[in-house]
Amino acid sequence: MQKVYYRNIRSSVLEEATTVKRGGWVTIVDPSKDELEELESKFSLDQNLLKDATDLYEAPRIEREGEDLYVFVRYCRPEGEYTSTHPLLIVIKPDILLTLSRIEAEPLTKLINSGSVITTQKVKTVLQILEELNRGYRQHLNAVTKKILSTRKRLQRTIVSNEDILSFIDTEEDLNEFLAALQPYSIVLHAILNGKYLKLHEEDKDLIEDLQLSSSELIELTKSRLKTIQNMREAYNTIATNNLNKVFKRLTSIAIFMSIPTIVGGFYGMNVALPFDHNPYAFWIVSGITLALMFAFVAYFYKKRWI
Repeated sequence: MQKVYYRNIRSSVLEEATTVKRGGWVTIVDPSKDELEELESKFSLDQNLLKDATDLYEAPRIEREGEDLYVFVRYCRPEGEYTSTHPLLIVIKPDILLTLSRIEAEPLTKLINSGSVITTQKVKTVLQILEELNRGYRQHLNAVTKKILSTRKRLQRTIVSNEDILSFIDTEEDLNEFLAALQPYSIVLHAILNGKYLKLHEEDKDLIEDLQLSSSELIELTKSRLKTIQNMREAYNTIATNNLNKVFKRLTSIAIFMSIPTIVGGFYGMNVALPFDHNPYAFWIVSGITLALMFAFVAYFYKKRWI
């Protein structure tokens, strides 16, 4: 699916155009093989790089082919079936801007719906796309933070279910993917800031520096949340192991206490002469001694903190 948007500095709204014209923004979603070939011939693009953009696991990077600049990034999409981030290609040509994605990219959709884009200002539009991309990561990381804090409260009361543990594993996988996407993305921003690939105005440089600072904060925040999850998982394992040890100690103590009347009963079950054989109160005497021994063992175990 292909759409063309256009807005110049004198226009008040972002319009969807019927034809591609200079200063326009072309968005392509889920292109077929034939569409990729058409894009190659129509816009003089590198088909191999276009194919890379349809690879679900393509890493962020920046490439130059002639006068065209290809910027590969990944945007946050935690609800994805296979990955938590998706690839997005931004092609900056001398006369137009082109974006290509496997599916409808949420950062692009939000930016288009806002209508704040001036497509004739290509570099600024690219920076707005990257800013929206950063915002998506930050929003999800904030949601992860709330989720972690909520689970940590329940962990303090040792009310953590198996579903919480599985959720932790899913969240940890998401965060690892975010880290794998954000670190090379930060390198891409650094390369753009150097001015090697694009001619930048001072205002553009300030925006890129802000984006770079934001991406660094996102990387550190992601690492922090990963560390928090790991610490919580270790804490849960320690608590679970400690509780299990307590249960085994109690069961072992109960088994020892119950063995006392078993041993005494075994002795008095033998067909030999035993104390109190002819005493009419033998049962009560033996029972009393047995209970006294049990209480003595309980008191000893309690003193040693074995129960």
